[in-house]
Amino acid sequence: MNFDRLKEKLEILADAAKYDVSCSSSGGSRKNKKGALGDSSASGICHTYTEDGRCVSLLKVLLTNHCIYDCAYCVSRSSNDIKRAAFTVEEVVDLTINFYRRNYIEGLFLSSGIFKNADTTMERLVRVAKKLRLEENFNGYIHLKSIPGASDLLMQEAALYADRLSINIEIPTESGLKLLAPEKNREDMLNPMKYIQSGITQYKEEKKIFRKVPKFAPAGQSTQM
Repeated sequence: MNFDRLKEKLEILADAAKYDVSCSSSGGSRKNKKGALGDSSASGICHTYTEDGRCVSLLKVLLTNHCIYDCAYCVSRSSNDIKRAAFTVEEVVDLTINFYRRNYIEGLFLSSGIFKNADTTMERLVRVAKKLRLEENFNGYIHLKSIPGASDLLMQEAALYADRLSINIEIPTESGLKLLAPEKNREDMLNPMKYIQSGITQYKEEKKIFRKVPKFAPAGQSTQM
């Protein structure tokens, strides 16, 4: 593993993730000094609240800041001349586990630019969560971003492995979306939200009847503009 390149990816993709306000990035960097206790890094540590009200620290990164869209308001838009990077699924999993073991974090917040198409991107996010849960036996908090236009099947799988899902509405009006992000469809943003909400409602009803029901986005879903 090229640790210098991995560190560079982390710096790029943690910085790009700070614009997502579903969590607040720490933004601070302090080096350990003789006689002092601890240190902190600005790269990717943020805080959020779990379903039971606890405040937890998360590794907050994008899977990639490559994006096929050219939204005027987004720093990762395709026409913007910025450094680009992409994690592999294994790199995100390894970072999460290693940060967790060092007690830097208690979970993962993972979003992404949209590369190739919505389903390809969402499938990659789901693979990270699935690998953490099933192969690493990770029981920490996982927050995944829903990708607009992703299939119901992928949203279903995401909700089985993530604690919380969220989606960016981005612009409050359809006319504004057409002006600033003409390649995007508002229904693609709303449909995943509707599907997850329906699934959460069904999960709550089934819990009343059956003793064991697979968890479905137990911390709920949120949105932002």
